[in-house]
Amino acid sequence: MQPRTANLIGLSIGFAIGGAALVVVLLTADSSDPEAASAGPPALHAPAVSPEATRATPSSVYQPVEMPRIAAAPPSQPDALPDVVYPGPPPDGGATHKPGTGVAGTGFFVSSDGSLLTAAHVVSGCQQTRIVSQLVKPAVAQMVAIDTALDIALLRAAHVAPPATLPVGRPAAPGGRLFVLGYPATGGPLIPTETWAVLENDKFPPAPAEFTDPRKMVWVAAPVINHGFSGGPMVDLRNGEVVGIVRGMVNSTRLHAERAAIPASGMVIGPGSAPLSAMLRQQGTYTDALAVSGDDVLDIARRATVHVLCLY
Repeated sequence: MQPRTANLIGLSIGFAIGGAALVVVLLTADSSDPEAASAGPPALHAPAVSPEATRATPSSVYQPVEMPRIAAAPPSQPDALPDVVYPGPPPDGGATHKPGTGVAGTGFFVSSDGSLLTAAHVVSGCQQTRIVSQLVKPAVAQMVAIDTALDIALLRAAHVAPPATLPVGRPAAPGGRLFVLGYPATGGPLIPTETWAVLENDKFPPAPAEFTDPRKMVWVAAPVINHGFSGGPMVDLRNGEVVGIVRGMVNSTRLHAERAAIPASGMVIGPGSAPLSAMLRQQGTYTDALAVSGDDVLDIARRATVHVLCLY
């Protein structure tokens, strides 16, 4: 599409992971403005995070999806794993969580003191947050810090000895493969599902760094990622570091029409290493994980990743 014929290119993001509905719109120059038409590559503007706006958007935008409900464990069995159930949307289409239900997501340990990172929308409003995996017995994790704008949360399971920890760091390059883990409905409740993603930041036009710098925001092609992967680590095997976490799925059809190198589907977005590291520093949480590379990273990532259960 030539600049003179470009109008409004909308990249609508429906975050159908973890119970939040968000809309991100990337705007190009209006062709009715002669100066804008010759200004060069389209500019990316700040994502507008507005669940209310989603209800008024066209049908091409993802609609809110009811997230996994979790039946709370009986009071007499505090260490029992809640039954993870994945029902369809509620009859009234509402997104209000009823007492005794919850959402399921993913997190990963970053420090031997039991600190772990996840997505904020996975643990917002929880009466209790619990973690579990094949190597971690069901345990309560307390909220340490949360940034809903960047969709990052820091939790701490003080009485858990993490089986492994992952360091946080920048990508080795703006492109390349990433190893991603999560707990979707199609997987098991104790062993994370694994997939590969391709970092696509190098395919974007020049734009403000907060939207295209992979240290601040990661854009990856990962068709397998779906509900339950929220908060899961994206690991660069070249340096053994977490370079971002899963936030939501992206409808990139219109952006693909403008930039053919950007996949038209299967795109996922998430906060990069810079905001993750900033939260850890602000809270005085320093990862003591050792950065390794190669196949050893796969094993460490598997052991460090846990199922996060938010109970209402």
